[in-house]
Amino acid sequence: MRETFVAGLTLTAAAVFILPGQSRAADIKYACDGGTLLTVSFSESSAELTLPDGVKVSLAQQQAASGFWYSNGRYELRGKGEEMQFSIGRMAPVLCRNAGEVTGQFDRATRAEVELAEKDTGFDMKGKLTCLRYPNFAMKELDLGEKGAAGLYIASSEGPCQLNPTLDRKIEDDIAGYLWGAVGPYAFFRGADGWNGGMPFVVYDARTGKRLMEDVIAGEFAGLSLAGEELTLRYRRTFAASCSLLAQADTCAASIRKELGLAADRPMPDCRSAYKPAIDADPNAAKAIEAWPSVIDYPVERKLSASGTSLVAAEGELTCRPAM
Repeated sequence: MRETFVAGLTLTAAAVFILPGQSRAADIKYACDGGTLLTVSFSESSAELTLPDGVKVSLAQQQAASGFWYSNGRYELRGKGEEMQFSIGRMAPVLCRNAGEVTGQFDRATRAEVELAEKDTGFDMKGKLTCLRYPNFAMKELDLGEKGAAGLYIASSEGPCQLNPTLDRKIEDDIAGYLWGAVGPYAFFRGADGWNGGMPFVVYDARTGKRLMEDVIAGEFAGLSLAGEELTLRYRRTFAASCSLLAQADTCAASIRKELGLAADRPMPDCRSAYKPAIDADPNAAKAIEAWPSVIDYPVERKLSASGTSLVAAEGELTCRPAM
């Protein structure tokens, strides 16, 4: 097996790869010429690129004379330090600069990636094991090349990055699709697929293996702060209503305000522009399309501890779109 530690600067490979800034488990935002915003999560052997529309693309690390180079044949990132060039196919590359923002605000981790032989995965298939090591525990993800991890685990922070069926606590959860990060004793796993334009996620207590909460987030966390045992999460939450704000504006607005705990005078968003592309594509079905249930993204603040969780709506804009 080949093992490589990035953030801890312990490299068993002979070559030294230069990553942008300090490698970390959290994502890094880049602002590109023309206004495009990209989010990239780097490791030595790959980079996960999130495009402006939320689509995620995995790029393999390529051998570069200097700096870094990641590509999957269509999408490509090349750079050094805080700048990189982003290109798609034969289009001219655009210059992107580190926006100075590390999103997610997860704790820093030592990241390791290990290639596993068939006998070591438990599936008679070769695979890759990714480990995020924190001071008091580790998170592991087994990848067999299919959508969603073949296995997600919470484990001891001691020892090498390898599967240990006796000691590793496997996360059996329909929502948990991939590792995401951790804050203090709380381990985050995100979904393998989006839902109504948002991303499902779950949070576990790494000390006990207890599932503490699930929700759907629109975009990234605006803040993750830990005070003692209490974690405060600030983010835009995705909520699917059972009614249409376009077809039943007043009654649907009242229903949404009640269900989300919003003030009676909280303004509702204008949904027409979000429904318009579907209506324009099929004008004869306009009435049916207008009746599609609405999806709302709205800002929330959630308090989380080992004993429970609470959720309140926060100040900020509400947005609307039809359910997918």
